[in-house]
Amino acid sequence: MSSNETPRVYLQPTADGCDTLYSPRYGQTYHSTHGALTEAEHVFLQATEVGQRLAAGVATQVLEVGFGTGLNFWLTMQRSLAGRAALRYVALEKSLLPAGWLAELNHGHFLGPVEAARQDFLAWRAGLGESVPEGSLDWADGQGTRLTLLIGEATKTELPPEHYHAVYHDAFSPDANPELWTPDFLARLYGRLLPGGKLATYSAKGAVRRALQAAGFQVEKQPGPPGKREMLVAVRLGA
Repeated sequence: MSSNETPRVYLQPTADGCDTLYSPRYGQTYHSTHGALTEAEHVFLQATEVGQRLAAGVATQVLEVGFGTGLNFWLTMQRSLAGRAALRYVALEKSLLPAGWLAELNHGHFLGPVEAARQDFLAWRAGLGESVPEGSLDWADGQGTRLTLLIGEATKTELPPEHYHAVYHDAFSPDANPELWTPDFLARLYGRLLPGGKLATYSAKGAVRRALQAAGFQVEKQPGPPGKREMLVAVRLGA
């Protein structure tokens, strides 16, 4: 197996009916088994206020750490189309999952008209071949959504010279992916946020909170999604 190939993952139902995938490599699921859809909505769309921005028709730029199954992206795109707001979405991903694995997920049941775009994406992904080399890939839906996938080690990936309204920090846990939770890496994310921009993560670990603070963020705990008592939201202050 090359460094760019992803070990086989397995379908995992969750409590709200929305599937996720289980990674034997990391010993974790891509979303919470207490509800993949609920977690994505609560932690990322609501806590960062991206959902509110898009619903109000405001153009929004999002940076995600860990594209995974793409669920966060599709739900964000769903809001952008409903609000007729342009969406620029950049996602860091070590290994882009094959189209066949993604097609096993039942996400189409929750996406409404966005499912047609997801099927186009899956066809595009299939055309890339099973394993995708490191680099930058661009996909657009033709309706105002632009997606850039940055494939490779996130700590070594050069981010585009853009700034974002929100960061979805959805990497595997600090125990599984410690390099993505360090003050140095989080400071890079801080530097890409617009003043007032928010980073949200499902994690509430004290070490993560301290790392975010060391990176310059103002951090607060908020109620977590089902199965999590608390989560962290970090803000870049400034005019």
